[in-house]
Amino acid sequence: MPREKILARRAPTDLETIEPWNTFRDMERMFRGFFGVPMVRAPRMWTRELSEYTPEVDLRETDKELVLSATVPGMGKEDIDIDVTGDTITISGERKTEEEKPGERYHFRQQSYGSFCLSYSLPMEVKPEEVKAHYKNGVLEIMMPKAEESAKHKVTVEETE
Repeated sequence: MPREKILARRAPTDLETIEPWNTFRDMERMFRGFFGVPMVRAPRMWTRELSEYTPEVDLRETDKELVLSATVPGMGKEDIDIDVTGDTITISGERKTEEEKPGERYHFRQQSYGSFCLSYSLPMEVKPEEVKAHYKNGVLEIMMPKAEESAKHKVTVEETE
């Protein structure tokens, strides 16, 4: 009777667990962390932990306001905090993980969970007291009316003796 060979398996390293289709996303997160808008908590690029969560954010401008959109699926409006000053906005919150139920077992988990705190410098002054936010279908939209620009004042230079 032939003898069966059993090969020992070693645990994969962190770099081996990075899947090819996630490489571009990981690189994008790395560049956003190093060269992007400063964040209070720097993302961890090369690990697969459940506490890594950073919402994707867009900032657009209209004639009257700045509009910031953030994708925060699976969160309630009570899980999100927004602070606005004249030229800065800070969004923080927590996306809570789902607890495993008895008799269930995950084969893989790709969704990110955890707390986040993002702070952005705005390209112009806004009116913090008039900021409004709406949350629908996992998208947070914050409307920030632009502050009126102060009138320019021409200063003439006088000659002194």
